[in-house]
Amino acid sequence: MKSIDTLLVNLSLANVSTTPFYVMPPGLLCLAAYLREHNFSADVLDFNVVKRKHAGYDDSKLIAVFEEDHLVKDKPSLVGASVMVAGQFKLAWEVLKSTKHRSPNTITVVGGAHVSQFPTEILKNCPEIDFVVMGEGEAQLLACSHFAQTKTFPSKWPDGIAYRHAGKIVIQPKTSYIENIDVLPYPAYDLIAFDDYLHDTSTWHNPYQIDFGVRVPIITSRGCPNLCNFCSIAKCMGLPYRPMSAKKVVDMMQKLHEQKNVHYFAIFDANFAQEPQRVIEMCHEIHRRKLKFSLDLPTGMPINATAKDMIDALASAGLIRTSISIESGDGYIRNKIMKKNFDQEEIFNVVERIRGYPQIFLLTVFVLGMPEDTGESLDASCRLIAELDTDDIALHIATPYPGTKLYQQCERDHLFFEGVDRKNLWIADWFSHANTRKFTIKPYNLDVKTLSSYRDKILATRPAKIDAYRKRMETVFRINSNYGRI
Repeated sequence: MKSIDTLLVNLSLANVSTTPFYVMPPGLLCLAAYLREHNFSADVLDFNVVKRKHAGYDDSKLIAVFEEDHLVKDKPSLVGASVMVAGQFKLAWEVLKSTKHRSPNTITVVGGAHVSQFPTEILKNCPEIDFVVMGEGEAQLLACSHFAQTKTFPSKWPDGIAYRHAGKIVIQPKTSYIENIDVLPYPAYDLIAFDDYLHDTSTWHNPYQIDFGVRVPIITSRGCPNLCNFCSIAKCMGLPYRPMSAKKVVDMMQKLHEQKNVHYFAIFDANFAQEPQRVIEMCHEIHRRKLKFSLDLPTGMPINATAKDMIDALASAGLIRTSISIESGDGYIRNKIMKKNFDQEEIFNVVERIRGYPQIFLLTVFVLGMPEDTGESLDASCRLIAELDTDDIALHIATPYPGTKLYQQCERDHLFFEGVDRKNLWIADWFSHANTRKFTIKPYNLDVKTLSSYRDKILATRPAKIDAYRKRMETVFRINSNYGRI
């Protein structure tokens, strides 16, 4: 039997996921590569792939596959699970419970955006979990891997880790980050079979009707220097913006293209376009090398004057899909409360620039239910949604993630709806901004009935937006798009 040092588990998509299409896990592949660079063997198990190969498998069968095909055979000294959203935590806990049941000496770790908010609650309630990694996790996971081998506590743990010691829970907040991410190895793409991530793309935006192959996610920067009051990214990944150089980004893309025939890249950075000149240099490098890619920016681009030249460069480099996060049609809510800091004219200018390229699908993101929202502010959002020439709408519900200013405000002013158990948010499947069926915050001047009516009104704009998009595809590209028909 073979053995490995570390097994990293990517959990299946949660019910509150924003997409039905799973992708390979770039974060876990980055961690696996980092461990291997430090002489620890690592492997990645993706439950999404297991579910595809075994249609109808429920969570108990997924865990059985994990136990028999990986835990028993591979004998890892450490098992880690990535929990990016609330709806994945219960399955992660079951995985690590089974690990301790079958192999009590195996060290168990959870990391990811969701658990980074709740280290104390998890360690207090989940004895099967040894460590919680908070935020950027390379140094912490490496330290845990050393501990799994030696069972000896280091003289000093890296920051961004939580554990039990001498009967107490120890929390070491994340305070330092990898400044130069160019020094990191490329993600360990060799650990996965690319064909496992092929999907039926017949309902995808595809203006040129090409074979997309595998849509590969890449991460080219870390950190967020913005100060949106509802967002936990900066707390999780740090305020300093740390980008990969344009050359290294394109080196990685070219390597994947030549070795795996990849030509569709989804750039998953929280702030890919924070430095427009870097993006423009990346696009020029793609041109210089005569590479033909389709580019997708799920997290979108900024709304300001610097976006214009960047949009032109991205369009020429293969951009076919992007988004812009407007959040609110009301200037006071958007800028004074959310701290977005752009006016309505800038929104229309960016949309107009993108609309100059009919091949680019444009999604706009709005947030409903901030404490200061009123009927007037939500009417402003509805008007702006109607006026903007965009292809679809993504609606998020204002969600007070622990550690944000929004959470502090909701605690201070008692704005949690009755029935929201703050002590158990760590295990609540519904606790996500992508969940449009449940409201956490009670605005100062709105009730749940009014919030629900505006939610329904905004979501009702989608069919007209999508219909206009399909007409553009038919007029410009002579195709009948199936986007939105699932």
